Amino acid sequence: MKKFMQTHKVYLTPLSPIHIGCGEDFEPTNYVIDNETLFNFEPSHLMLNEREKTDLLNAVNRLDLLAIQRFFLNHKDKAIANSEYFADVAEGLAQDYKNRVGKVSQRESDGNKVINNLSIERTAFLPLQHLPYIPGSGFKGALATALLDQAHQAKNNPKVNAKDHSHLLKEYIGEFEESKLRHVKFSDFIPQSLAESKVYYSLNFKKKLGKTDGKGRAMALRRECISMGQYRAFQSQLTLTKSQNTFSLTELIDALKKFYLSVFKKEMELLQTRNLVSVQYVKSLEKLISLPKVALIRLGKNGADSKTYQGENIAQIKIMGAKGTPPMFKDSSTTVWLAGTSSTQQTDLLPFGWALIEVDPTMENEALKTWCEAQPKSKFDRSEILAKREAQKAEQARLQAEAEAKRLAEQQAEAEKQALLHSLSNNQRLVMDFVEKVQTTRERQADNTGSTLLREAQALIESAVENWDVSDRKFVQAQITLDLLKSKVDFKKKDTEKNLRKSLNKLVTE
Repeated sequence: MKKFMQTHKVYLTPLSPIHIGCGEDFEPTNYVIDNETLFNFEPSHLMLNEREKTDLLNAVNRLDLLAIQRFFLNHKDKAIANSEYFADVAEGLAQDYKNRVGKVSQRESDGNKVINNLSIERTAFLPLQHLPYIPGSGFKGALATALLDQAHQAKNNPKVNAKDHSHLLKEYIGEFEESKLRHVKFSDFIPQSLAESKVYYSLNFKKKLGKTDGKGRAMALRRECISMGQYRAFQSQLTLTKSQNTFSLTELIDALKKFYLSVFKKEMELLQTRNLVSVQYVKSLEKLISLPKVALIRLGKNGADSKTYQGENIAQIKIMGAKGTPPMFKDSSTTVWLAGTSSTQQTDLLPFGWALIEVDPTMENEALKTWCEAQPKSKFDRSEILAKREAQKAEQARLQAEAEAKRLAEQQAEAEKQALLHSLSNNQRLVMDFVEKVQTTRERQADNTGSTLLREAQALIESAVENWDVSDRKFVQAQITLDLLKSKVDFKKKDTEKNLRKSLNKLVTE
């Protein structure tokens, strides 16, 4: 008897960089790059001293974005110490950041500054684990595309117009409670260990070159991607519930194989013809996708061709024309997006989004594992960075604690001073004002050149001897000492100290 619910473990291995959009960007105000590693931080968590806080607030209040960028760059160590998320960075992109952050790109004719755009599209991530992941909904969407195309091919691939999708979706799979995919549930693909990501340039190339197209590169974006070559790095759970109106596991795997193998072969042929990718890389992937008990899939942002029905005369892809001309609809895109390590790269690029899945594997896939081990790994040592970050964080905390302790001590001293002043008589306040004046005097004085401090001390003592009561006179003797005066006055005359002692002794003579 067939079980009502069947669960399967699904493992995913990235074969190329995968970018899953999440609607967030890294900005130069929340990341720094050091030694080809991106460190993401929360600006409000930085341990800044009062002067640094003032500098940052002044830049913010002026709306000076370049000054803010330079501030975080100049305090890179504090940013690194407070980072929770970091990623590998392509060599060319790291160099571009170094050359452009905090600097004006150009000036317009009216004198306005044009600021470098250094934002980086972030891939989907787990906020608590600070690791990239693949949403189950995105995987299910890629699976649905394969199932829709399979059903369409079974009808001899009739012509499709741009507005036919909702009708065909309802016909082939069904919608909402009638959907055959309602009984197919994929959990999110969660990293099994410290899954890595890397920031690449996303470069756009024309598929066919005209006489004036040159190499055909159109534009460059920056995208964080799940790094390729991470063996079984992500795992999901597939749940199939019993229903006559649903797909079996075999049907799901077959649909993936038929659809994505075709897309893969067609794209790789084009990329090799254009000399955009390495022949050796393509051959290595061809061996992997032909292994038993694996299925190919494509995920994330990778262009339109793998997200539509395959075949000619299927005008689904909107192609924008020149300015002022209406858009056209074609059966395939006119450009292709590839990952590069520099904005000017033309060869040895990487396609986006390809991955292999394995369902309930019972043993290691040695061929896939060997290929993964041979792929370039991140240049940073995660454990070393974490250790350095913790050391920096501890040092920042120590300095912060010292600064806070000093502030509290000064606050306490000021409070005690104010309390003392309130408890003093008018005469005693005069004495404390003089003591503070001595302590805050910067330049030393000499008695042979007319020291103002010495004259004021002598006048205060004489007034106390003649007019003040005993308690006030004793207070003068306790506060205005020879050591206090010598701290700022040089006694060069022969009898200065002797005469001061006599005056101070009179204070306690009844």
